[in-house]
Amino acid sequence: KMYAKMFSSTRATLPSSSITRGIAARGRKRSSVEDKSTTNRQLAFEVSSSSLSSSPSSSSSIRNGNDDAPSTSYGTKKAFTSILLSLATALSVHASIPSLARAEFLDDDVASEVTDLKVHQLDGVDFFSKSEHSNEDFSNLDLRGSIWVEAELRNTKFSKSDMRGAVMTRAIMPNADVHGSDVSNVLFDYVLLRGANFEDAVAVGANFIRSDMGEMKIKNADFTEAVIDRYQVLGLCETAEGVNPYTGVDTRMSLGCDSFVKKYEGSGKGGKIEVKCIGKCDATP
Repeated sequence: KMYAKMFSSTRATLPSSSITRGIAARGRKRSSVEDKSTTNRQLAFEVSSSSLSSSPSSSSSIRNGNDDAPSTSYGTKKAFTSILLSLATALSVHASIPSLARAEFLDDDVASEVTDLKVHQLDGVDFFSKSEHSNEDFSNLDLRGSIWVEAELRNTKFSKSDMRGAVMTRAIMPNADVHGSDVSNVLFDYVLLRGANFEDAVAVGANFIRSDMGEMKIKNADFTEAVIDRYQVLGLCETAEGVNPYTGVDTRMSLGCDSFVKKYEGSGKGGKIEVKCIGKCDATP
């Protein structure tokens, strides 16, 4: 429709042969996206060729102000051709754009790094937002991509479960048991995790932004590329130790405890402030 409107508004500036070819090209059946982009490029090329290779007599009549010549200037015709070429290029580029990135960890053939997981499918739905599941047991389950937004999960067990890609945003889960689980790429943002057990867990690429991670048990956990607030990392580094049994990554190294994370000690040299007496001072207290 857009091409038809543009051709109808500039019919006087294009040779009749160009209009005929344009209508024929637009009337072809296109069996795929690639055929559509190829047709658009051919159409734009035909229009540009016929417009720019006009006969000498017609172009000279425009320059000399001949009354029989079209009223549109050569510059306008050139601009119109440029627009058509841009549209054709955009359509062809759009057709070649690859599909969006996929969450491969949701595919069954992408195995977890926690090699000794023996999980089974969860019966029922995997949507638990704003629900109450405190003190329940979700161990040894396939919980990939499950939704737990603002759920009550106090003392809940998630040990030895495959939780890759789960969404735990704003969940309340103090003292939860996640040990030995694969929580890679899980959204733990704004979550109350105080006292939770993450020992032997794989938390590669997980998001812990603005979460309470105080008093967590993280021995042998792997936090490689996890997003954690700096002040939380400082607290975790005080007890971090061990090597993850599945990835072989040192826990302190995954948190950056001994490299780029350092506790702020102030801008001064430290020590006590020396007080000097100015004027007449009494040495006795």
